[in-house]
Amino acid sequence: MELGLALHADPDRRKQRARKMAADAIDRMGDATTTVEDRAVRKRDLLDGPEEFNRVRIARSKRSRPIRE
Repeated sequence: MELGLALHADPDRRKQRARKMAADAIDRMGDATTTVEDRAVRKRDLLDGPEEFNRVRIARSKRSRPIRE
């Protein structure tokens, strides 16, 4: 039952969870020889993507369910 409920979780919550998982992975793989500020900038750039893409991104609606025959 929990699995079924998890599939219908709030999209914003799923985005936050995915972002957290990505941030944790970046932290584990980060270059320890750089400064904290430099690592934070690199992490933010990886999570947010290039600024140029923000102008082009399109908010897409959820994929519709396939039509049953």
